[in-house]
Amino acid sequence: MKNNLWIGLGIGTVSPVLAHILVRFTDLELHFLPEKPMAIYTIAILVNLVLLRFAYRSGNDHLGKGIIASTFLAMILYLITHRITI
Repeated sequence: MKNNLWIGLGIGTVSPVLAHILVRFTDLELHFLPEKPMAIYTIAILVNLVLLRFAYRSGNDHLGKGIIASTFLAMILYLITHRITI
């Protein structure tokens, strides 16, 4: 795989977008995790952390930086859209 920041951004964006689609357009969250509304988003972040580990272990530093950047952007968007106070 190419060691490219843009590819890392694309790879890191897939799981948060998929989590958002699952929460927004399905009842999956209500059936499996009704008392934990952020669980699907947490799983998406864990997937990105696993991908990040593989990226850095294989020596793809720019790819890993792209995954980190997209994960933090997804977290910031979540905080803004759900108006969570820190």
